[in-house]
Amino acid sequence: MVWDGELRTIPVDEADSDPLVGMSLMEGYQLTIQVAKDGYVELRKNSAV
Repeated sequence: MVWDGELRTIPVDEADSDPLVGMSLMEGYQLTIQVAKDGYVELRKNSAV
């Protein structure tokens, strides 16, 4: 992938299973994460379109 303008190889693990229960609970929501110490995390229900 290209990350910050630089080509990088990213290892990926794959599993043939149902989504984790936490992921299922977030269906219909938007998750925003600021990846930093004391970063902001927000989970907001998607509005109907």
